[in-house]
Amino acid sequence: MIATRAKINNLDVNFITAVVSSSKINLKCKVKTAYIGKTNCFTFGHSIYLSNSSSLVQNIGNKPLVYDIKDTFFDSLKDGDIVEIYSNGIVHVLWDKILNHDDLTLFVTNQCNANCIMCPQPPRKDEHSFFEINKAILSYLAKKNIKCIAITGGEPTLKSEELCSLLKHAQKIFPFARIDLLTNGRKLKEFSYAKQLALLNHNITFCVSFPSDNMEDFNKIMGVQSFTDTISAIQNLGLLRQMVELRVVIMKQNCDRLPQIAEFIYRNFPFVVHVTFMGLEIIGNAYDNFAEIDISQKEFNKNLLDAIIYLKQRDMNVSIYNMPFCLIDKRLWGFVKNSISKWKQSYLEECRLCIKAENCQGVFSTTKISKYKIQAIVDDTRKHKIL
Repeated sequence: MIATRAKINNLDVNFITAVVSSSKINLKCKVKTAYIGKTNCFTFGHSIYLSNSSSLVQNIGNKPLVYDIKDTFFDSLKDGDIVEIYSNGIVHVLWDKILNHDDLTLFVTNQCNANCIMCPQPPRKDEHSFFEINKAILSYLAKKNIKCIAITGGEPTLKSEELCSLLKHAQKIFPFARIDLLTNGRKLKEFSYAKQLALLNHNITFCVSFPSDNMEDFNKIMGVQSFTDTISAIQNLGLLRQMVELRVVIMKQNCDRLPQIAEFIYRNFPFVVHVTFMGLEIIGNAYDNFAEIDISQKEFNKNLLDAIIYLKQRDMNVSIYNMPFCLIDKRLWGFVKNSISKWKQSYLEECRLCIKAENCQGVFSTTKISKYKIQAIVDDTRKHKIL
């Protein structure tokens, strides 16, 4: 989510969730207001002032104020955006009505029962429950045309009661919206739990991390002994006729075995609706372990090509996520999907000269590495036909 750090005045709670609204008050400086969300609903009439200046501090009495907001962040806030404001000055945009007009991401927990070496958001203890916030957001957006809801963490399945309530609430408000539940699958080895989730909402796609075809590599990448749990979970979801997407994040630990991973998936899980091979987001654990997991396109392109051809020839739905065109063999361009969240998309100086820039998702703006190994595509002459 888009975030910034500002200064806070007169905020007597740890955090609030609010809906941005244009200010009708003439305070002789740029200012916006936001309606504070309390408990399970947005309570209109309770406002907090938002400003990119400090001149309001002496002028608004005891009203809550967020000030010295960076100009670029402040100017990007629009009526109807949902923001989360913490007492330490952190301001997050939870939902942007322009960038996310038909999709929504709900964050369930920071906790996780794995510790993947490439995880962009390492597990940590929750300081508060996210349930009421998520429920309020769903209610507030009830009249919007939301087509896809991503539920993520951490590991969402650890919060069983909250997750079940959230799925039920989403089904009631958005009965036709696709639900992408991002999970490592470990908790779903319990058939009864997997069945409970399946019955609560009929539009779930279980997006399961699947980094390797063998137990040793799988467990090293996941940071825990989870291979058998995940296998059992996928089998349970198959028995329940659920939609399953398997996600293979490409790194040094598995790049040599991409064709074997593809074969393993086809032979053991031919029922999955989608397989995606994914690039790294270099932040969190991925940044800490960058030297260990980093690979060049020369190291993975041949194996990625073989893996995708194998699955395509067997009529399996396969894609490539989180990679710009310049890092991928031209024959695979047809499999590239625009998967990076719009607020995370970034384009480097080299991209200005690239003939594919208009259709490319770029790179992660959140990455902590100083330079991507990219090069502008200036000649679209293909030695090989796109598959």
